[in-house]
Amino acid sequence: MNAKLSPTNESDRIRVLHEYEILNTATEEEFDRITKIASLVCGTPISLISLVDKDRQWFKSRVGLETEETRRDVSFCQYTLKEDQLMEVEDAEKDERFKSNELVTREPNIRYYAGLPLIDPNGYALGALCVIDRVPRQLDQHQREILTLLRDEVVTLIVNRKEKEKYKESEQKLKAFFDNSQGLMCTHDLKGNFISVNDAGARILGYTRDEIQTLSLFDIVPSEGHKNLQDYLDAIVRHGTIKGEMRTMTRSGDMRIWMFNNILQASEKKIPYVIGNAVDITEQHFLEKKLKHAQATLMRTGRVARIGGWEYTPADGKIVWSEITREIHEVPEDYEPELTTALRFYKAGASRNKIRTAIEQALATGEAWDLELEIVTFAGHELWIRALGNADFENGHCVRLYGTFQDIDKRKRIEAESSNSKKLLAEVLDATSAVGIIATDNAGVITLFNTGAENLLGYRSEEVIGKFGLAHFHLEEELVLRTKELEVELGRSVDKLRFFVDMAELHGAEQREWTYCRKDGSQLYVSLAVTHIRDINDNVIGYLAIATDISRIIHQREELEKAKLVAEQANAAKSQFLANMSHELRTPLNGIVGFTDLLLGTALEDTQREYLTIVDQSANLLLGIVNDILDFSKIEAGKLELEIEQTDLHDLVIQLTNFLNLQIKTKNLAFYLNIAADVPHYIWVDALRIKQVLMNLLSNATKFTEKGTIELSITVESHDTDQAVLCFSVKDTGIGIKADKLERIFDAFTQEDNSMTKRYGGTGLGLTISNKLLKMMDSELKLESTFGVGSRFFFNIHVRSIWEINEWEGLKKIKGVLVVAEEESERNALARMLSLKNIDSVQAKTGFEVLQMLKGGRCFDAILIDNQLPIISGIETIKNIREKKFNNNFEHNIIPIFSAEEQDIEPLCHSLAINCWLIKPVKPEDLYSVLIKSISV
Repeated sequence: MNAKLSPTNESDRIRVLHEYEILNTATEEEFDRITKIASLVCGTPISLISLVDKDRQWFKSRVGLETEETRRDVSFCQYTLKEDQLMEVEDAEKDERFKSNELVTREPNIRYYAGLPLIDPNGYALGALCVIDRVPRQLDQHQREILTLLRDEVVTLIVNRKEKEKYKESEQKLKAFFDNSQGLMCTHDLKGNFISVNDAGARILGYTRDEIQTLSLFDIVPSEGHKNLQDYLDAIVRHGTIKGEMRTMTRSGDMRIWMFNNILQASEKKIPYVIGNAVDITEQHFLEKKLKHAQATLMRTGRVARIGGWEYTPADGKIVWSEITREIHEVPEDYEPELTTALRFYKAGASRNKIRTAIEQALATGEAWDLELEIVTFAGHELWIRALGNADFENGHCVRLYGTFQDIDKRKRIEAESSNSKKLLAEVLDATSAVGIIATDNAGVITLFNTGAENLLGYRSEEVIGKFGLAHFHLEEELVLRTKELEVELGRSVDKLRFFVDMAELHGAEQREWTYCRKDGSQLYVSLAVTHIRDINDNVIGYLAIATDISRIIHQREELEKAKLVAEQANAAKSQFLANMSHELRTPLNGIVGFTDLLLGTALEDTQREYLTIVDQSANLLLGIVNDILDFSKIEAGKLELEIEQTDLHDLVIQLTNFLNLQIKTKNLAFYLNIAADVPHYIWVDALRIKQVLMNLLSNATKFTEKGTIELSITVESHDTDQAVLCFSVKDTGIGIKADKLERIFDAFTQEDNSMTKRYGGTGLGLTISNKLLKMMDSELKLESTFGVGSRFFFNIHVRSIWEINEWEGLKKIKGVLVVAEEESERNALARMLSLKNIDSVQAKTGFEVLQMLKGGRCFDAILIDNQLPIISGIETIKNIREKKFNNNFEHNIIPIFSAEEQDIEPLCHSLAINCWLIKPVKPEDLYSVLIKSISV
């Protein structure tokens, strides 16, 4: 039978048993005498004094049995604990409780058992006094009475033993305390003569123990303190105890300060004497301030970290909690914890069982604990705490438990959330059945293969995890091609794992399209995004690949590419037709406009002048329409390119206003120009196109405004040292635009309604062209309008800017320039322009001379070279310079000069990585701007 029967007060019983401190103690004659008498009186070969612990029964005394203990679950005595009288088993083989017990079926082959419970004065059953035989039998009344008397004697011995042990321990502690105290421990008579002094006290005062015991307090207290010393001797006789502070002198003359607490020992039979206990606090005077600061710091640290302390003394059952521990438990100020009540704060169930077991183990064996448990505070709040405990043992007995108590509720809640997040992530990964998610370790071996990857590739996760890498699913020819591409791009060799992750590590992630091979051999197109996985220390621990089946998209893309090609061809044909038509129309129109202007300058009759004026206006209107169509077709065909250059913003605005003045005055409108004070003087833009956009907006404002005002404003939205975001705004008080027409206003060939075209004219291309030009500058046109009130068109543009007026400041960095041209007059003209800015120049006539100079080690800040040179052209000379690399530590800024008739200049320069060039005739402003641009690039 292995069932363990536990009384209702089992935990308290175990605690009380341990408090008697009798378990695992040596044999004692008094107990052995009782077991021997019991064996003789009852005529049994075995007699035991058994103490029943939590999991065992331990024998304090035994007769006829060698073993010191047995398991509790097989003990007979566990049943005796439930009785308050003799428990007798006459034949164990016939008793259902014991007939299968291993103590019956095997050695010591128990057949008979009789036991009386050992019940202490508080009613706790500590164990049993029992007799055992190997044959069935029964006790007579006389034997029962003697066994009961012996049982009572055992209980008395156990109780008295504890008191004697306490007294003995106390006496030992007192002597040890006196001898080993690090302060001054002494006894003296009522005249101050020393009777005894401990070694530490004598040593501090500079004497041996024998030397100081021949002296008195008056010998070690300075003479100025003798009166106070006599007052102390008188006071201790009157009051019996006294404490205070005393100053003494050492043998070498040093002052020592003592804090004492002395008591008078007096009895009728003995001569009265004083027991003195003093602590040397000399250094304490100097350390007290630091100590207070350290204590305050410790308290603040504990409060921040929510760590408190505690201490439990088994001897008196007292528990001490620090202030932080009390705060964590949320107890009232007058609350005094006890072991039982303290344990009740732990949440019933696992937490309370764990802490109770930990305390019991620590009390029994000294084993420390570190547990994370749940408590319910005095206020009813549930908290996670970390409880640490240690035990101090003396003479084999636990004298103190102590430890820390930390509020870890926030961390545990975060851990729980993290665990839930991980679970959710795992569920999401499994639920993501349409997307393949594959993770690898640093070596490229697959560590995660979700349901989506299984569906995508036809493999089960257990078939690939730990066995394959990402390359297993790829076409070999694609891997080889990608490896070669990366080697060219990175300038080093790349292995088959690294080509998946090199770009991800460089740029954080990489997404590419690949062809994947399924398990059945079929192929599919996937979009594969690869990124690295980092741990909390930011170290790369693996890689994550997300594959999406894009086979349908690829097929759609192929169809779209075909359709796009057809559409582009049709669009190109349309654009070419429009461009050709615009050119064909513009040529005769220019003739009409020119000759009309000439005729208007001659003597004409009024009717003739009126007719010619109408013809001139109509021709100019038609020319504007043709120009709009030509610009639109260029933009649509992608043939319009911006020319970014330094522009005087103020001059650009003045040009606009001068052009519009006549139109505005004709309609009797008020025009306001508002340029903010912090607007830069110079900006880098395509001045022609910005002017075209603003001209269109201002012309529209003038066209659609019958009365009121037109305002052009320029403000700075943001800026740093050499960059600014400018806001250009044109506001009018014109007819405005209806809300339902706002979205269509920027569509090509569109006005607010068809009546506008009839009333005001125009193609409806102006705003479309303006918006497309702005988008080429990373901007866009925006609109605010109220029908019948007016409109505001505005756009923001990010530009390089200069606020200072000195636009040629950058030329100071240029010291020497090589000028290369066949004609001497051209060379001299360029040299004069350079000299105006204090720039030295050297001249050369041919490309061969240039190569010789550079080969000889000459270096220049810039080289101006005419393309039309004899023998080898300027471009060929530049190619030679680039190929030969005459000076690896110096790179020349080369600026070619072309005639206006030369074709395809821009693509030619771009093919040679040339960013700056000049067109004849060269103007000083163009030369200076290009030089500054070349050194900034």
